[in-house]
Amino acid sequence: MPRLNLLIASVLTAASFTPAKADPEGWTALNASRTYTAIPLAGDDTVNPLRGYYRWQNQELVPQSEPAKESYRRYYWKDLEPTQGQYDFSAILNDLAAAKSQGRKFAFRVRMMAGYDDNVSYVGAYIVNNANCQVGCGFWADTDATVPGKTYVPDWNDPWLQQRSRALLSALATALGPDNPDIAWIDVGMFGQYGEWGMRSSAYANPPAGITAISNASKREFAKMHFDAFPSQQHVMFIPYSNKDTLNYALLEQTITARPVGLRADCLSRYGYFDQWTNRPAEWAAFGSQWQKAPVVSEFCPFTSGDPQNNPATARQQAAAFHITLFSNGNFETSRPDSQRWGALNAAEQNELLMMARESGYRYAPASSTVKLTTSGALTLTTMLRNDGSAPTYETWKVNAELVNSAGALVWSGQTTANLKSLTGGGNSASYQDSWTLPALPAGDYTLRLAARDTSASPRAPLKWTINERASDGTLAIATLHRH
Repeated sequence: MPRLNLLIASVLTAASFTPAKADPEGWTALNASRTYTAIPLAGDDTVNPLRGYYRWQNQELVPQSEPAKESYRRYYWKDLEPTQGQYDFSAILNDLAAAKSQGRKFAFRVRMMAGYDDNVSYVGAYIVNNANCQVGCGFWADTDATVPGKTYVPDWNDPWLQQRSRALLSALATALGPDNPDIAWIDVGMFGQYGEWGMRSSAYANPPAGITAISNASKREFAKMHFDAFPSQQHVMFIPYSNKDTLNYALLEQTITARPVGLRADCLSRYGYFDQWTNRPAEWAAFGSQWQKAPVVSEFCPFTSGDPQNNPATARQQAAAFHITLFSNGNFETSRPDSQRWGALNAAEQNELLMMARESGYRYAPASSTVKLTTSGALTLTTMLRNDGSAPTYETWKVNAELVNSAGALVWSGQTTANLKSLTGGGNSASYQDSWTLPALPAGDYTLRLAARDTSASPRAPLKWTINERASDGTLAIATLHRH
């Protein structure tokens, strides 16, 4: 009996030291729905990437709530290749670095001509009368007898000039690096006055024998050399009707570029400028929906305050009709110095320019959300997203559900199925439902937020939702989750 009593006592003693089973750790169940209020258009000064005003030639004249997300410059061939095969891309690389340091992406154009009758050749100096040229690679023309000076007109059809132009762009692509994520877009340039794909007919009044105006085949070659050099970048093509054949090639036929090619519409605010297409609706139909997949970038033709036709109201109408997404923040008014141009406009004109930017591009607004959470951490999020703008984003943003702890640190992220590119604007919307199992996090309160994140190799700040409830960083807190 003593041995049995000892065994029983041992069992009882061991049982008395076994801790009671604790309540399982878990989440507090939640079923919460919310709706959100869009920022009224008249007061929506949200600045987001690839929409609204971009920094133009180091100018930002229209005041914005924060600096533009893109910076744009242009360069002449003669400055980039002083001697054959010796390249100096320092100006472009420095401007790119400056833009990146300011949190911007960078856009540019390379050109081999400026304006007219300035007695300057803008091609590489070694090009003129080179022995490899068919007819000197160009000629001097007097395009306006009332203006002193002459214009150097390159022979755009010369095979060797095209070869050297292609070599320049290829060398620049190497200097910038493949698929540089800090490039916003590239103007397809080189040809025409200022590289803008247009020439005065007077330039060919008396050309040398063997030189003619550019052919469609040569136009296509200048477009193709850009695409071959930068196949992964976003390109935009100049819009004039005279370039219809090249637009067909660039937008509808070529398969070189990874991204659809967009449009470049200069002379915004010039009354009648877009008649070249509105008067030819059947031909415009081939390009009229390109804005749904690639940006339409613009600059202004200069106007003077009070002009009844060439003015900000005209620009705003054009922007709406052609779904123009980006506007140069400069070059729009000529009667005052750069720093005072905005002040030279009257209040109505200023309001037109502000409203044009507010209406342009995307305005993504979460309309509602429903959060369901079980004690085991099964999370289901249903979100209704709407685009109140006039165009989609042309970059790939991922929409994430994110958990942030009380210290503000991101502790979990789950990608939703939301596709912002599919919401092309005009108030169209879509509902997305996604489910995850949350990890076993420490006890405490967590903020569940909705964030649109940049997926590029050089990510920027989150895209800003255009709703009153958004946080200062643009994200949206949609619920508080508690783990115990």
